[in-house]
Amino acid sequence: MDRLLLVANPAASGFTGGLHRTICRILSRRWEVHPAWPQSADHARALTAEAVQAGCPLVVATGGDGIVHHVAQAVAGTETVLGIIPVGTTNVYARLAGLPRRPSAAAKMLASGYDVSPTPVVWVTAESGDGNAARWVTLFALGVGHDAEIVRRAEAEPYRKYRFGSLHYARTAVATVWSELRRVPLRLHLEGDGVETDTAGLMVQFHDTYTFFGRAPLRLGPRGGPPMTVLAIDALRLRRTPVILRRILAGDGMQGVKGIRVWSGVRRLTVRAEDPVLTQADGELRAAWRKLELRYVPDGLAVATPPSPTG
Repeated sequence: MDRLLLVANPAASGFTGGLHRTICRILSRRWEVHPAWPQSADHARALTAEAVQAGCPLVVATGGDGIVHHVAQAVAGTETVLGIIPVGTTNVYARLAGLPRRPSAAAKMLASGYDVSPTPVVWVTAESGDGNAARWVTLFALGVGHDAEIVRRAEAEPYRKYRFGSLHYARTAVATVWSELRRVPLRLHLEGDGVETDTAGLMVQFHDTYTFFGRAPLRLGPRGGPPMTVLAIDALRLRRTPVILRRILAGDGMQGVKGIRVWSGVRRLTVRAEDPVLTQADGELRAAWRKLELRYVPDGLAVATPPSPTG
């Protein structure tokens, strides 16, 4: 019986001890389950890295997008497969992968049979300007400036996130635009495939990305899929919110919205800032950086997905 590492975030919305025992019982039909309870994001990555080095074929992240993001840091670029049991608030990445929404159904899929799907990622190399550097993998979206500030404010009130979920993110976004982000200087310089401009904020996606505001997918460009779609935010105005909401509900891109510019088909992008700027990746806050190098990798992560229909 193959070994499986089950990395759980007990702070995830909807997580209970009873649910965890049920998941372990289902997975044990096929796997030798080794539960792990990381104490921090770094601990989650370290536990996963140990399992990968030991040849563990499958590491399962149980929780929301946060624990999935941190586990993926040690799984991306290896032969180990990432499994996901969604138990969080919005579970964006689980939706993108087409996984069952109920945790027990996702566990049954991992126990009974699944496909291994090569999935795109974006590798990010960051420099602070004072000698500090970091490297991480992004699974579905990255934001610099405006977008990261919205995430920072939403995460500052975790109790509202657990209680109100997507509504909390939407409320925070509107409040942040109204109070802080209406007049932000053009402090970022973007340079990449067909892109060279100065802007105030940046969003990057490489899937038909579901937002943290609900199930309606936010497509930045005329198509949201790979490689990267880059959205430069020069100015955000509250009065443009109805236009943006209509485009989200219609599944259209953001091109044509005043104060926003969009490029598609980008494989590499360099972001430079005069001063360190806050960054978010997959809804997880990162430190403030002065330079980011983004590289699209089409098959950078192996993900356990529902089996293809047969016959």
